[in-house]
Amino acid sequence: MRRYKNAATNGHEGLLTLFFNWLRLKSFIAAIQWLENIVNKTNIAGLFWFCCFDQSGKQELFYCMKLIKPIRLLNWKNWLQLTLLTVLLFFVFLFYNNGNFVLDGEESLLTRMDIGREMMLPKTYKAPYRFIFINVSKDLQLVKDDYGADNVITDREKLASFFNLLNQRNKHRFLLADLIFDLPADNDSLLEKELPNLQKVIFPRHLGDSGFLPSVFSVPSAIADYSTNNKKFSKFRLMYQDSLKTLPVAIHEALNKVTYEVKHGSVYCNGKYNLQNIPPRYFIRPFQLQTTKEYPYFNLGDLLVLASDSSFYNQFLEDRFIVLGNFDTDVHITPIGKMPGVMILLNTFLSLLDGRAQPSAGWFIMIFIIFFIINLYVLYGKKPEPKKTDHKNWWQLFIYNLLHGILANFVSIAGLCLLITVLSDFIFHIKPHTFIIFMYIIIWQGILKYYQVWKKQRQPAPKSA
Repeated sequence: MRRYKNAATNGHEGLLTLFFNWLRLKSFIAAIQWLENIVNKTNIAGLFWFCCFDQSGKQELFYCMKLIKPIRLLNWKNWLQLTLLTVLLFFVFLFYNNGNFVLDGEESLLTRMDIGREMMLPKTYKAPYRFIFINVSKDLQLVKDDYGADNVITDREKLASFFNLLNQRNKHRFLLADLIFDLPADNDSLLEKELPNLQKVIFPRHLGDSGFLPSVFSVPSAIADYSTNNKKFSKFRLMYQDSLKTLPVAIHEALNKVTYEVKHGSVYCNGKYNLQNIPPRYFIRPFQLQTTKEYPYFNLGDLLVLASDSSFYNQFLEDRFIVLGNFDTDVHITPIGKMPGVMILLNTFLSLLDGRAQPSAGWFIMIFIIFFIINLYVLYGKKPEPKKTDHKNWWQLFIYNLLHGILANFVSIAGLCLLITVLSDFIFHIKPHTFIIFMYIIIWQGILKYYQVWKKQRQPAPKSA
């Protein structure tokens, strides 16, 4: 009796499964047909076409591209034209992503995409080093410049004490010290004694109009500047003037035994091509230091007091990657909000370590294939004819054409560009800016549209009988 009951239950479950599968199929087909209606009202959205057709009494779904000229009928001139345009778009795309220019709207969209991905797919970052963060903003002193004005600098005596603590054992992993020694102080003799013995360290250096800005001390340094067109930090440049390396590059070379060089105007790391400017991924953020306390974080003065205990060095400084800087006032605006300058430098280095500046061969192949398909559709794609409407008022017709034509086309192109960014970031850890693709498609659509108009006007009018 019990076994029969189970069998009956299984039978009902089987019927329910068939019913829901049928309902799911109908819903899927309806969604495809709805999507096709949208596609019919746009241009580039038809790049990948969804269709339904009957063959031998069965309804099937497939992807195809509607072309005015089938691929098998393309001659060698057509293929050469497609190849040259693809190569042109490819190099323009690389040039755009190697530059400093960033569009605010595109940057905001990419940032929201990153935040949304983190919320939907939370992933704990496994730091490659044991970090400790030390803030110097609470330990300051006043000095006079050449004009007699007061200037605030980091307390040189406390810095000397901290460097002496490191020099005694020299077992730290690395020291990123975001400190500028641009003004002398009365107690500089203490630092002059400790700095020559300090190992595994890098300081920032800044470029002026006539070269490097002067420094009171001679220390290991690299460039820590960035360029921007919107007064916000977006991208970090890896090399300047073909030979001047930036600070993240110098850290990467020191810790990972790699070599950066510029050849033929491009940056290479161990012989592999790198992007010149990269938008870093922010693996470590300020809230992780002060709010969630995921990493050790100290003010310099407090650390020196605690360091009197011999066990402190072993616990917090030995084999540690030390990040020393001003976390309160040296703050920059980034796509994800305010960020201390030293954390921008650190996250750029971590992005280099994660391969986010070094596209793989697979990335180049994917981008080239996508660009080829884009050119194929732009040149030979069958554009939908505008449908007649029953709107009698001019403003109703204008709104209808605006929503179903121009705006729909713009949205579909933007969606394609976003798809390229998502695929690149998710698969290859390269987050490209794709606004140049958007402009490329829009410009070619306009050129081809008015070329067709000009071509029709050039045709002779039919002779009347």
